Amino acid sequence: MDELDSTLRHFVEEIRLLVERDPIEGFRRWSALHTELAQLGQFELCDDMLRELKGMDLPGYGLGIVRYAEGWTLDRSGEWEPAIERYQAALSAFQDAELPLDVQILTQIGSLYQDQGHYPEAQDAYEQAFESADEHGRALLMNNLGGLCALRDQPDEARVHFENARTLLEGTDDKCNLAAVLVGLASLAQDRGELNDAVQHLARAIVIFRDLRRPTAMAAAVASLALTYHRAGEYTVAADTYRTALEYFVAYKDRANIARTLANMALTSVAAGKKDEAIGYLQQAVAEYREIGDAHGEQIALDNLRQLGS
Repeated sequence: MDELDSTLRHFVEEIRLLVERDPIEGFRRWSALHTELAQLGQFELCDDMLRELKGMDLPGYGLGIVRYAEGWTLDRSGEWEPAIERYQAALSAFQDAELPLDVQILTQIGSLYQDQGHYPEAQDAYEQAFESADEHGRALLMNNLGGLCALRDQPDEARVHFENARTLLEGTDDKCNLAAVLVGLASLAQDRGELNDAVQHLARAIVIFRDLRRPTAMAAAVASLALTYHRAGEYTVAADTYRTALEYFVAYKDRANIARTLANMALTSVAAGKKDEAIGYLQQAVAEYREIGDAHGEQIALDNLRQLGS
């Protein structure tokens, strides 16, 4: 409760004042802190913030902020259909109040559809958002469209979107999203076998995330760098790099990425001829997947264990 008293209550009061004076800035501040706390794994604090916000005396468009926060919470817990309903309710509330927040909400809806593999619906949401977006918003949407095209096995289209996004973001203050674009370009370069390009993109992204103090985003980029070294056959470097990423994920209690990294470390150990080490990593991965309820990840890790004779 000390953290709640010192951080949450101050923030709730700040939001209350902001939405009265400038509702758009208030919403963006709320959204930004939600994202920051999620990256730090502070999900309970996010839930506490939502409960406090519901108890505030907000103006009419405050309902949009509440519905957005509910959608975010449901999204995190894997209840994607109710999450989309809440996001759409938030969109309606902001439209009724004539607040221009369509781009942000539609982008969130598109991202959720994308995560669930509903690619046509994701593209439709992104295209709707694109119609109302300013130049910066279009850069972010191009990044999302690049990721969507990559998932749909359209690498040429993905590269065009990522490059367009990078062009628009270079020279702006939005270094965080520039780094995200670089990670996307690195992934495409990995798939094309252009491993030097992938390393360069990731090295730059890691520096940006580090300077912005985004530890989990930086760790994800480090893990992607480890994968690049693995594909280049540099298994010792890959293993060391994975260990660095794992240390960050453990420090910030990012259980999903802990499990994923352990599973990838096992693959690197297998490639390096270290069977016993691989079995140990997979056993840890199974435990992590089971703890977070990821049955699919757990099954893959178990299958890999069986293939190793364990």
